[in-house]
Amino acid sequence: MSDVEPIVLDHSSWTQQELLLHIIQRYFDLGNEAMAGQAWEARAKTGRTDSGALTQLNKELGHLGYLAMLDRGNPPILSIAYLPEDQQIIANWQLSAVWLMMAGFLTMIGSTWLMQFNSDASALDSDLLSESLFYMAIPMIFILALASEIRRRIALYFGVKIGHVVPIAFPIMATSWPFGLAGVLNQRRPDLLPIPNRRALAIIELAAPLILFFGGSLLTLLGLHLTPLEPPELSSSPIAFNNNPLITILTLEWLGEGLWIKLQWIHLTALSGIGLTLIGWTLLLPIPGFPGDRLLHALFGPAEMSDANRQTGIFVLMLGAMVIIFASTDYMPWLLIAALAAMRRFSPEHSPPPLVIDESIVPSTKERSRIAAILVFVLIMGFPGMNPSYAIDEWDEGLDTSSWAEELDLTLSETYNLTLDLTPAGINSVSGWLQIRLEGENSQSWQMTSSQFNENGIYRFDDVTQNSPGELSLIITPMDIAQNNPTLIPDTSMWLRILVDVEGHFKEHLTVLRHPAITSPIDPLWLLIEDTETPRICMSVQKVDDRPANLLLGNPFWEFEGETNLSAAGLHDVCLRGYEGALQSSPYKDEFRRVMGPALALDFEDGERITWWMPVNETEVKLQVSDDAWPIPDWYSANTNYSITFGGQGSAFCPSSEVMPEMEIGETWNWTFSDHSSIRIPAGQLGSGTLYFDSSGWLAFCKEGVMFHSYSIVEGDDVVIRGGDVGIHLESPEYLISNRMNQTLPITVSWTGDSPESDVWDVSIPDEIEANSEVSISILTAGTTPLYRAVWITAQSSEITVHLAARCPVDGCE
Repeated sequence: MSDVEPIVLDHSSWTQQELLLHIIQRYFDLGNEAMAGQAWEARAKTGRTDSGALTQLNKELGHLGYLAMLDRGNPPILSIAYLPEDQQIIANWQLSAVWLMMAGFLTMIGSTWLMQFNSDASALDSDLLSESLFYMAIPMIFILALASEIRRRIALYFGVKIGHVVPIAFPIMATSWPFGLAGVLNQRRPDLLPIPNRRALAIIELAAPLILFFGGSLLTLLGLHLTPLEPPELSSSPIAFNNNPLITILTLEWLGEGLWIKLQWIHLTALSGIGLTLIGWTLLLPIPGFPGDRLLHALFGPAEMSDANRQTGIFVLMLGAMVIIFASTDYMPWLLIAALAAMRRFSPEHSPPPLVIDESIVPSTKERSRIAAILVFVLIMGFPGMNPSYAIDEWDEGLDTSSWAEELDLTLSETYNLTLDLTPAGINSVSGWLQIRLEGENSQSWQMTSSQFNENGIYRFDDVTQNSPGELSLIITPMDIAQNNPTLIPDTSMWLRILVDVEGHFKEHLTVLRHPAITSPIDPLWLLIEDTETPRICMSVQKVDDRPANLLLGNPFWEFEGETNLSAAGLHDVCLRGYEGALQSSPYKDEFRRVMGPALALDFEDGERITWWMPVNETEVKLQVSDDAWPIPDWYSANTNYSITFGGQGSAFCPSSEVMPEMEIGETWNWTFSDHSSIRIPAGQLGSGTLYFDSSGWLAFCKEGVMFHSYSIVEGDDVVIRGGDVGIHLESPEYLISNRMNQTLPITVSWTGDSPESDVWDVSIPDEIEANSEVSISILTAGTTPLYRAVWITAQSSEITVHLAARCPVDGCE
């Protein structure tokens, strides 16, 4: 027993500090304390690298609940902290359930997307769901799973158990975000997850966004290939997309202009690709809490990123970016991201930096340059624009006329070839008719032809789309060339009026045809400025030379307002003020039932005279209706086959199509018009027919495509004149006035003028007309004084007035 050595017991226990120091000194030689009891200057033991020693040390300290970190310095600083509490990663079956639910949400979003191309289907239609699953949900889930697995394996390579990402999707499709997928979440907080070094941090954080971005780009290219160039059958306002520069570069050579067409109704696969690309691009933005911000930590280091001056500079940049975004777009996701970025940068404590163990290992300059280049490339080439997705409100708007010429210059010696491009104003294919006519004083001096016109001079087009546009070629020829006969010099402009007759979308386009080498009005019509008892009409004359000239007027119902000397070259405004009956003094109308204005002459000192005789705009014959109903007079065109067309706006035109309802003759009937609808009235005893239409618009009466009557519809007393029209010049000495109101109407006589003789009319006019009856009136001229006379009848405020106006010639009465 005496040979046994005694056991020496130490009655004092080690402190925690001594235990940590004892373990640390197995791997590092320690120097001065940098922070009392927490950090020291340190060098790895001989034969070890600092990084290797730190790894071995953390394996031993991890069992004790501590974590060693190495910061840059000379020598490096070794610090000890408590090991962050480990975050539990959800079980595989729970993660699988989440992914399966997100796949179901994506399938529903895809089905909703397809439903806009099939109005008869529902979002839960089996065919739509299966197509959505195959073309959207499976591709998106595959790319997400690939990004998650590659990120997890890269993290495991660096000794980090990071787990899979969790996709977040919503089964709600909005215009600003129709992709379903809203983002991806990490299972572990980056600030509580020890990362070996900055290089590992950069590679881990870059992996998932890059795979999402490039995988999404690949799906976008595949989806664009699957997207047809012709539009689908749309049932609602579609969602269109703007392209990022990368996709544009890759597809512009391949698709050309077809790229912008396809982006209006992209295939489901392209939709999923754009969604993944946007998520990947957004994750790389330098926003605290996003992988892009952690990449900056990897590139610059936590010390530089936490520097107050640098943080202030980044915050100012974020604030400026937020202001620009709020001023430039109303795209909701960008507004939310900009606000989140500014808020997080202003309060960095809510987004702590990533936990990097070994700060002594700094990525090389070449590695940082590569990572920075990749980051900048993706951010620039993947920029989706201020409005990545938007609704096309004008998706069914008929034909686009914006590219058609507003003015054309014509010459007398040559023909003019005009081509009208036919493209939709929206997305849907467009079918319809084009009717074209020349209007103006000299319109009969020109011939308009096209091999594409039908026998009525109308062009029919069918199913024009953005990818398959049509065109109409016209030839406008002076009559002296067309018929080899001399023609008068065209001294006024003309209008080329084009009616676009597309069901539900009727519009007109006016092209002014000018003669630039000839002094003439710039428009073919007088403009009615004031439609009163003393009307005011104006025109603008373009004078091409400086020859002295003066305006002359021979109609005593009108007088000049302003200067009549037009000597200087340039644009001159000419206005006339009329006496009462001025518009009604003209017995002439143009072919579209507009009142012809007074003849206006321009006399040059060298003896040349130009005379302009043009109609007055907005003086079409008025048809007064009461209670939106107009019984057709039994004497009206009773022995001819004709059609009646109603339009709510624009100018009167004959119907483009011969297909229309036909009324039954010999019976009491009525018909309610919709906008631009027509009916056919057969020849024979029509019976009692009543038309119903809006109290504004026009009626056109046509036979074999030629308009023989047209009216501008206004509200008023339902009074008609057999052989004439209310409010228009009357020439015959006798008329029948028909009161079709359910009340007796008084008849008054109004005489105006400047005749020196008072007895210049011999009239026989009753004092009243009973309800639903007719009276005869007689109006004869009297006296020997040569006068300019005007007779017209108005029916207003339940009173009929016979107007008689007589004025002396311009030179006065003898």
